Amino acid sequence: MQYLRLSRKATPFYCPVTGEQLLYEDNYHSSVATLFHFIDIDGGKLIDEKPEIRLLYNEALEELLEGKYNNYNFKFDASEATKAFDVLVHVKLKNHTNTVLFELCDSGTACGPISNSVFIGIDMGFINTSEKAEIDFETFTFCFSGFENYESVLFNATKHKPLLNGYALFMEDTMGCGGFYFINNEEEWINLLPALVLLDHINQEYTSIPIEVFDSLQKVYLDYFNTGLYEQLPQDFTTDLNAVLTDYKIVFFGKVTDLLEANSEFSTELLEEFDNNTKTHLDDFLIFLSSYSKY
Repeated sequence: MQYLRLSRKATPFYCPVTGEQLLYEDNYHSSVATLFHFIDIDGGKLIDEKPEIRLLYNEALEELLEGKYNNYNFKFDASEATKAFDVLVHVKLKNHTNTVLFELCDSGTACGPISNSVFIGIDMGFINTSEKAEIDFETFTFCFSGFENYESVLFNATKHKPLLNGYALFMEDTMGCGGFYFINNEEEWINLLPALVLLDHINQEYTSIPIEVFDSLQKVYLDYFNTGLYEQLPQDFTTDLNAVLTDYKIVFFGKVTDLLEANSEFSTELLEEFDNNTKTHLDDFLIFLSSYSKY
């Protein structure tokens, strides 16, 4: 850790990494690159320290009590707290590169020379990974070209009639309202899948999607779009897609023929509402599916 002593008033002081103001007349603030504050009052006080710094500081306190530093030449020697801070920055953090200890020392005279110091530890090599990364447009269009048309794709899918050799998708929003989408050929599926994956963001600009969310969406899309999904639906698809959706939930996705038997909670409820034998009233059941929804 490098040590830089500045003969100046503590306030204002700005983080050299993020540019945020750290010290005010009556308060202090920590940036994401701030390791700790040490205020030279009441014998010295470590403030708003990172958890790893607190561990090292507590180690220093314990070692002082054990007498480990009885022969140590303290640079800060006002109290046990100050001695522990001395050990922290000059021993524990001695070999930490890219870290700087700023001492802001305000000197003057009263009945004699006086000085007050504020110490701030800064990680000069800190990289703020929480800042929103931008999605590369080429990457986005590789999977999700035609984003602006996906809402119409979803709307059109509600107009498709169910076929026995097709698929049915039933989806609900957070209020429990839902309806069917029917996919009767591979082209319809190719058009619908990107819209499903991006359902939470259908009315947003793609640049507003957080990069970590986009990575999850892209993984679901590539995992299933590139595996001949329409011919054989992987069992994990519904689970994986529901994991990346927050405003919607897929209740059922499978073959239309799966709805003819009470082999799932959803199809059981559906058959109870139809209240007829599907095998002898198959056409009626398909008509029932095409108009079924929940409000």
